[in-house]
Amino acid sequence: MRLFALIFAFVVAAASNGEAKIKVVATTTDLAAIAAEIGEDRIDVTALAPAGGDPHHIEAKPSMIRKVHDANLLLAVGAELEIGWLPAILESARNPRVLPGRPGYLDLSESVVILEKPSGPVNRAMGDVHAGGNPHYWLDPENGMRMAYAIAIRLAEIDPVNASRYRQASLAFEQGLERKIADWRARLGWLRGKPAISYHRSFSYLAAAFGFHMAGEVEPLPGISPTASHIEQLAKRINEEKIGLLIMEGYFERRSARYLAERTGIRITILPHSVGSRAGIVSYSDLFETIVADLAATGR
Repeated sequence: MRLFALIFAFVVAAASNGEAKIKVVATTTDLAAIAAEIGEDRIDVTALAPAGGDPHHIEAKPSMIRKVHDANLLLAVGAELEIGWLPAILESARNPRVLPGRPGYLDLSESVVILEKPSGPVNRAMGDVHAGGNPHYWLDPENGMRMAYAIAIRLAEIDPVNASRYRQASLAFEQGLERKIADWRARLGWLRGKPAISYHRSFSYLAAAFGFHMAGEVEPLPGISPTASHIEQLAKRINEEKIGLLIMEGYFERRSARYLAERTGIRITILPHSVGSRAGIVSYSDLFETIVADLAATGR
């Protein structure tokens, strides 16, 4: 009987230790992937937005509400990326720990320099413009380092016993990315200084990171479907300015891009935009390795 009691006590203690993991909910798979590398086995992390979809437009589901209800820490992209769906989830989850302004809520846009902030008031006539600026900042790997550091600091505040381990993991994450960034930039040297077109204004940070520039978008305004007149004007610009590359996410319609390719000869490259958006992309580093490989293949 005593042996049974000891075994029972051990099982209960083990279960308790398992339950003591910090429950982290990230709005996107990219944030979840970074958090997993920083928190390692001391956290349980899950993402709300499915991999491969448009993170602007997510359908709130009861399963998401349950995850946020149980969370100790919520990681958000911020800069209004989730404005159409996250507030409703937070309200329904009724978890004061992870409300904005609380220690359990981390807006990672505050850890980076945001590009393309509007200089004046924003209205619907401007399309889906974010007042906080362009929210696609995770597509610069140097911002990934900053995000990892911010996550490590917040985890250390929540779990001070393991603070040094979170900081060590953040340093290892940064050093690993630094080594790879040099290689990625070398492989994309052919693209430096050149113009490109994107479908949506998603790749400004990627362009800044690797030395090319975005000359325009297939969308006439952010979030607005292209019109025939806009496509014709864009085709004229592509020919006049000798723009050779159009990059886009896989969830947008392809008809407009194919038409531009037929009219101008511009090359189309469908890029993964998040962790999990393509088979084999399971880490933040994998995302850029695939992006760089796709762009390098285009340049051959």
